[in-house]
Amino acid sequence: MRNVNKPKVILRHCETYDPARITQITGEGMDELGVRPCGRTMVKPNVVIAHKEFFPHAFTRPEFIDGLLTALQERGEEITELYVGERSGITLPTRYTFAMAGYPAVLRKHKVRAEYFDEGAQVPVKLKHPDALRDLIFIPEGVARCEFLVNAPKFKAHPWTKVTLALKNFIGIQDDAHRLIDHDHMLHAKIADLQEVLSPGFIAIDGIIAGERTMLTPTPYPLHLIIMGINPVAVDSVCTHILGLDPREVDHIRITAERGYGPINLDEIEITGDVSLEEAQERAANLQLTLERVDQVLRDRRSRITAYIGPPPDTYDYCWGGCPGSLFEAMQIIDGFQPGVYRRVRPFHIVIGDYQGEIDTGSDELVLFMGNCTRWQGQLDGESVSVPFLYTQRQHLNPYEATAGDVVRKMIGVMINLFHHRGRPFVRVKGCPVSVAENVLYVSQLGRVTNPYLHPKIVFAFSYHWAVSKMVRFWRALKRLSSGRRMPWSVVQ
Repeated sequence: MRNVNKPKVILRHCETYDPARITQITGEGMDELGVRPCGRTMVKPNVVIAHKEFFPHAFTRPEFIDGLLTALQERGEEITELYVGERSGITLPTRYTFAMAGYPAVLRKHKVRAEYFDEGAQVPVKLKHPDALRDLIFIPEGVARCEFLVNAPKFKAHPWTKVTLALKNFIGIQDDAHRLIDHDHMLHAKIADLQEVLSPGFIAIDGIIAGERTMLTPTPYPLHLIIMGINPVAVDSVCTHILGLDPREVDHIRITAERGYGPINLDEIEITGDVSLEEAQERAANLQLTLERVDQVLRDRRSRITAYIGPPPDTYDYCWGGCPGSLFEAMQIIDGFQPGVYRRVRPFHIVIGDYQGEIDTGSDELVLFMGNCTRWQGQLDGESVSVPFLYTQRQHLNPYEATAGDVVRKMIGVMINLFHHRGRPFVRVKGCPVSVAENVLYVSQLGRVTNPYLHPKIVFAFSYHWAVSKMVRFWRALKRLSSGRRMPWSVVQ
């Protein structure tokens, strides 16, 4: 007899991205779990980045969303509003990544609107768990209004957190200014904090074609699975076992389980479906995960860029979720546009964290001191250099004062900073963390390689959607001011 107290995780085989088959599987999953969408229902995919040529496997596929929306609408007698919401990464306008992912046609087909979190108001939400990193965080108004969440992530490896599944997908509910707060060596705890904001009513993971090695430029891996459930800790724990990992080795799963959000032990989880756990493990046996230090990766690739990594503040020896991780993903992006570029760039050096060793520079080789926690003292090109520690302790960061520029502002800021340091043997880059977008811009500029944002296959569509996004943001802000509508000071969860 089934133990009703155990959360259920369903493993189903799905050979291809056939929307009709996906509708059948996800619909049967909802029926088996006994869930029905109701009220304001939001589907949250993973569209961190998307482009059919350069980033074809980084996002939840539109066919998956198509089939899932059909299943929801077939059971949607109590739905009052249905929308698909996301905030893409790398400071990209979400409406651009949706367009590149092929979402608009799917949304039109189902008469469902998109909720671009970077274009709406952000509201504070109180956090009550005693182990939370802070007392409140900001989320988009569209998330705060949601009454039934459908979490639809992509099954991918992740170079900072080993995997990105149901729990990690919540990073995409914050806009840039607030996403970057605590997005450092405490990233796993931040992911756990976000679980307090909203609990999923249904989880459906796109594992038909999984992504291995990285999350922005993953290698496609045919897994032919759709994984479903309600409890995200249970779902992610089963997924890590599929990959041959102990979920306790993935810090955000362990922390979230320790906070009481769900079970981590297989004997506390009921696994059903037409694929057994053992068969799923056989399918995933060769899927490669990546948790590599960026300095080692650069050495292994015989790159002309040299990285020197010291420890971040507090107790960790490496800042997986901060500047080193951002640099790693920036490298992957640039290499995706220009394969092998790191053996051809102009040589330069990058220092991150509390590094106290020597920096072996050649003639006219610049040093990039990246991040607020970076400090160093020594000689560069005959000049005495002292790089001060600018890190602000976590308890002194005020979310109400958080700001983050868009890509155009970041481009301008990078050029101003480089101009300010002209004639010096080094460049200091402030930020905690320095974003992936800024890493891309600095590496492109200092390495004298093509800026991916200005690639001919990117720049025109990107510029159009950026302009539209800015106009929408301006118009909505103007409407709020003209109507006298005040945003809530806090949203009690």
